[in-house]
Amino acid sequence: MNEPAKPDYKSTLNLPQTDFPMKANLPQREPEMLNFWSDIDLYKAIREESSGRKKFILHDGPPYANGNIHVGTAMNKILKDMIVKYKTMAGFDSPYVPGWDCHGQPIEHNVEKQLGEKAKTISQVEFRKLCKDYALSFVDKQREQFMRLGVSGDWFDPYLTLNHKYEAANVEVFGELYKKGLVYKRRKPIHWCITDQTALAEAEIEYKEEASPSIYVKFPLKSEFEPIKEFSEPKFVVIWTTTPWTLPANVAVAVHPDAAYIAVKTGGEILIFADARFEEVAPEIGISDYETVAHFKGSDMEYLKCEHPLFPEKESVVVLADYVGLDTGTGAVHTAPGHGQEDYMTGLKYDLPAPMPVDATGHFTKEAGRFAGMYIYDANKEILDFLKAKGLLAYSTEITHAYPCCWRCKNPVIFRATEQWFVSMEANNLRGEAMNSINNVRWIPDWSIRRITGMVEGRPDWCISRQRSWG
Repeated sequence: MNEPAKPDYKSTLNLPQTDFPMKANLPQREPEMLNFWSDIDLYKAIREESSGRKKFILHDGPPYANGNIHVGTAMNKILKDMIVKYKTMAGFDSPYVPGWDCHGQPIEHNVEKQLGEKAKTISQVEFRKLCKDYALSFVDKQREQFMRLGVSGDWFDPYLTLNHKYEAANVEVFGELYKKGLVYKRRKPIHWCITDQTALAEAEIEYKEEASPSIYVKFPLKSEFEPIKEFSEPKFVVIWTTTPWTLPANVAVAVHPDAAYIAVKTGGEILIFADARFEEVAPEIGISDYETVAHFKGSDMEYLKCEHPLFPEKESVVVLADYVGLDTGTGAVHTAPGHGQEDYMTGLKYDLPAPMPVDATGHFTKEAGRFAGMYIYDANKEILDFLKAKGLLAYSTEITHAYPCCWRCKNPVIFRATEQWFVSMEANNLRGEAMNSINNVRWIPDWSIRRITGMVEGRPDWCISRQRSWG
């Protein structure tokens, strides 16, 4: 039996009868072809023709409905459209349902820019309505733009994150997580964007090279320490930090329990470092004439008390931590449980307080004493000047290193202890189940499984709360 004749689209569209029918008048002919596909409801016809075939589903991560498409979004959609069309022609039933992420900081930020000063006085209900209207307007605009690119799909029945059925599904999933005991609320350090003034999850962090201070600070030793008790000179544990602005929140000094440490007498004082670091640290501090007066392990210093370098009325206790490295710094690190995940875990182990003298905007509160009101990064210089005046700044330089930044505003973020909601990765073996699921998926290319595995294996509990109006 002969196959039925195919429609002569070229004659229907009145295209030039040449070997290259789209060569001339492309700006005019392309819209004519797109209109023809729309008139005959080509996508629906393909779905009917493909019904019953083996499925091939492309799950498309939705773009933000926060502006016109750009080269990146256009390339993304075109390449995915090529895959869907190829699979359709290869004999699969390959539907494509587009969608949009209609919430989040990018949309909220643009609405705030439009409102200007009015954004500070408008009610949250009004603001959310403006965000919704803004998002839906760009759903319409992006849909038209994607259709103009010739991307085929179910454009007039997309999935939108602000549709009530999707929001209801989120609430249902949250309820299931809660019933399984996976959801908890706790005051702990999380990534905090001081530009957007909100908590961020690990997945919302990207890293870029940033310059930071790198300083050695002398913490005056208050406790009597057996290996050096015979010496009358003032004694100091020399710590390293790249965040001077976190020193007002210091409560401890961490040393490695198994590392070898030394006490060195020089310039009328006794300084304590890791033995493995002394060769590099000595010239940085300017030590040339010295005497090593004692050798001991890090574990011997546990629970020694030091004087806080900024607030002499406060104490800083020496604690043990396996994460203290011996490849950089002094072998002793400043510890502020409110400003870091490892510090936080050490704080739990030793039942340490976790002061938080930094507010949501990145300014010091009155808890920071003489530094109250200062922006934390501006305060770095003030803190260094204060330490230098007290004779406690042993060394100061600047380093460039990978630093966490907000994926939206691209500005550096900080660790800041606040009350947030979390999903536990350990309760009910959630991490293990996630790892099993990863191993049951075929990853293309094969090596890409290493990236997702690394993320899930090392990911802390998932912070699910945000301090925004249009979440």
